[in-house]
Amino acid sequence: MNRIFIIFQIFTILFLTSCEPKPPLEKEKPVDSPGTKGLYVLNEGLMDLNNSTLLYYDFNSGKITDDIFLQTNGRGLGDTGNDLKAYGSKLYCVVNVSERIEIMDLHSCVSLAQISLKGKLPRKIAFYQGKAYVSCFDGSVIKIDTSSMSIEASAKAGRNPEGVCVANGKLYVANSGGLDNPNYDNTVSVFDLSTFTLIKNIPVVINPYTIGADLEGDVYLVSRGNYANVPYSFQRIDSRTDEVVHQYHLPVLNFTISGHYAYLYYYDFDTEQSWIKVMDIISETIVKENFITDGTVIKTPYCITVNPINQDIYIADAHQFYVNGDVFCFSKEGKKKFSFEVGVNPTALVFLASYQDLLSNR
Repeated sequence: MNRIFIIFQIFTILFLTSCEPKPPLEKEKPVDSPGTKGLYVLNEGLMDLNNSTLLYYDFNSGKITDDIFLQTNGRGLGDTGNDLKAYGSKLYCVVNVSERIEIMDLHSCVSLAQISLKGKLPRKIAFYQGKAYVSCFDGSVIKIDTSSMSIEASAKAGRNPEGVCVANGKLYVANSGGLDNPNYDNTVSVFDLSTFTLIKNIPVVINPYTIGADLEGDVYLVSRGNYANVPYSFQRIDSRTDEVVHQYHLPVLNFTISGHYAYLYYYDFDTEQSWIKVMDIISETIVKENFITDGTVIKTPYCITVNPINQDIYIADAHQFYVNGDVFCFSKEGKKKFSFEVGVNPTALVFLASYQDLLSNR
């Protein structure tokens, strides 16, 4: 079973018996963020408790709508939301235990369609030329047409696929084998997206998990090892040769890429120690050993992303995994700008541009 799921179950028991709420953050004034209208935060909740939520933060007013999906559609989002991404005018949410893709209007959050993936346990989503590609724990990758919002095809990847990304006209799928612990998978499947056929499986460090591409077409991968004698690993795949060309000596847990920089973080579930670093991916060197420069403490980093409009860095803190988390906004210099409380286990962030900004980019 996925180690995170096991941890969730343990913390669920703790939550139902005795839990101390974290101290509330001091309420802060909204921060000026030109071009950014709002921010969606997907809160995973706890597995089997059916408590995933979609929160919305309004940059103009500082108002927080705790569960905008519920308020808009009169029903909950489902059980264990794993991924949230925007594509075109739509917002896509991957709901793992409920086994469906929820498609919403990006600006109103009105539900447009539900795609059932019964028996597949969907995990992550990526997009390319009008199609969505969803990894599923049953070993498949589902191709969805974003116009008709219907399934077009399915292809076989490796065991228990997790992260997916697109580079150089190809889809890269991290096959974790997480449900076969300790017999993890150790491959990344590569698909030609013009034909949606498997090209090859790239050998990588066991238990590959998070994957993403940079502007140059290189693909970066986090493998989580076996949580014992095989540590976490950060690797780079050349999308021209589809080979691992570099393995960094960093135990990375998660990352995001913006321009020529990768923002990396690590969290040790045993010691509860963490760090957040910045790598220049052109020179392949760490340019900031400690991203946060003002003493702000992130207890349990759970998600990191960059606002594409103004390049602010957002980090979600899950705290003890069973209480509400927080989202922190930092400048590129690593200084906190503001923060706000969100739901349980904030796992994905999506920014909503203002109407004026959308017009200027047409």
